[in-house]
Amino acid sequence: MKQLTVPTMFEIGKHYSNDQIHYALEVANLGGIRPKLNSQNQLDFVVLITSAEENKKAVRNPYADRIEGDVLTYTGAGLKGEQEISGVNKRLLEQINNPVPILGFVKEAVNQYKFIGFLFLLRHYEDYQLDNEGAMRKVWVFEFQIVPEVGRISIGQFSDTFTPIYNHLKDEVTDDDTKIEVTSKILETTDEIEKLKDVEMLKAKLMTVDPYKFEVVVSNLISHVGFSDVKVTKKSGDEGVDVNALLKNPVSVDLRYSFQVKRWKHSVGRNEVANLRGSMDLNNQGVIIATSHFTESAIHEARSENKTPINLVGIKELYYVIQATNFKIEKHLL
Repeated sequence: MKQLTVPTMFEIGKHYSNDQIHYALEVANLGGIRPKLNSQNQLDFVVLITSAEENKKAVRNPYADRIEGDVLTYTGAGLKGEQEISGVNKRLLEQINNPVPILGFVKEAVNQYKFIGFLFLLRHYEDYQLDNEGAMRKVWVFEFQIVPEVGRISIGQFSDTFTPIYNHLKDEVTDDDTKIEVTSKILETTDEIEKLKDVEMLKAKLMTVDPYKFEVVVSNLISHVGFSDVKVTKKSGDEGVDVNALLKNPVSVDLRYSFQVKRWKHSVGRNEVANLRGSMDLNNQGVIIATSHFTESAIHEARSENKTPINLVGIKELYYVIQATNFKIEKHLL
């Protein structure tokens, strides 16, 4: 039997076994959120383990945790029933007011966990998801910024290494960056529940298609609702304009629109709004269509005075446009 090597430090990008994480960091050997308490029973650090899927694999589970760029979107602990901010979920929120290190690991194979760095909590919010039986349930969603620049971190030095990073990010992130426009409410009627199910089913479908395919689907919707000269821009990164279109007006000036399409799990922020505005041609109107939510800072930026307004269309608004215009989206997803 191979002898277990217990690491004394953790290196970004290197793989570790579950036992190595368990014994080296003295945390539980099960669960996605594993707090480590000190001798005074105070939180020392948290190990967070995710099975975040790459976009190309997302077809297996549109609700899987996901890494998009440097953001990890993580659904709280609790596979059944409605989640609460209690137990290990509550431990994550201690980072809001204190520089509690959260160490991120991604399970990439059987007993292979890649260390991805510290995680800085950007925002958390209550949302709805469909469970495996098609019933709606409330969940808590956490969005973390991944901090991979630390290289190697010695055990016992987590707090000293993370605290200056935490303070720097705290200074950069505004209060509006931490909030989003969604507010979960009690679903009182069957009609409310069914509509929300339909929204979630639409989101699940869209999250399983290729990002460029989603741009094409949105361009078809734009044509369907009355725009002309609709053109998808060439494949590029995730900045700038994705679709250009013309809205003709028989009694006034024709308007050109620039659309940015975000097939994202994490929230769209202020930078994305500003980037679209900076990429648009002069006198164009701007729209961001997303499968996720918008932060309050994004909403404020979109409505800023003396700037070209940007219209924000989230998944709920997208659903209502599709329903109101009788757009057969299933046909376009083939």
